[in-house]
Amino acid sequence: MPKTSFRKNSDSPIVAFVIKVFLFLPLCYWGRYALAELATSVVVYWSEPLLQLLFPVLIAGIEQIGYRIEVIAEVTVASQNVPKGMVAELPIPVNPLIYSYGLPLALALILAFTRTLRNIIISILVFLLIQIWGICFESLKVLFLQTPAELLGNIKLPGWQLDIIALGYQLGALILPAVTPVIIWVWFYKDFIAGFVPAMGKR
Repeated sequence: MPKTSFRKNSDSPIVAFVIKVFLFLPLCYWGRYALAELATSVVVYWSEPLLQLLFPVLIAGIEQIGYRIEVIAEVTVASQNVPKGMVAELPIPVNPLIYSYGLPLALALILAFTRTLRNIIISILVFLLIQIWGICFESLKVLFLQTPAELLGNIKLPGWQLDIIALGYQLGALILPAVTPVIIWVWFYKDFIAGFVPAMGKR
């Protein structure tokens, strides 16, 4: 008669963890939208002086409309086309939320494992920095890669700086929001992950 053996199911904690992540995701997405306007005001507070420091003649400021913003650039046009006493402005619409779409996943991963306030605050701060990154590089991308050169006056950038702007925009829009939740979670809970590696390798 064959001997019957029993093995503890090492996958059950992983399954439970994944289920918790999916349960927390709707709440985290709701919180992201509920606090989007407040988060936008924070990133505007830091993005505006940064852009004005880089291009003080070109960037007039940032206007917030709800959770969206418009970066206002003063452009150069023929004097006869500008009413007396006024300047020509080019509004650049930016949606900061597209740079924080990974935040709900990062928070759900944290809440599914532990509700450490420190880890939650760090995650939010990291994504605020990503939003600032995205706003700055998207604005520069529109100005120097999509706007006719004659509107920018005498401001001309060398080719390598244009390449940096294009790369920075791609990182902010495609790479950083997607990979940051995984990096944050692995950094915080590497011991938790390491505990499952030997068990999975013996299957």
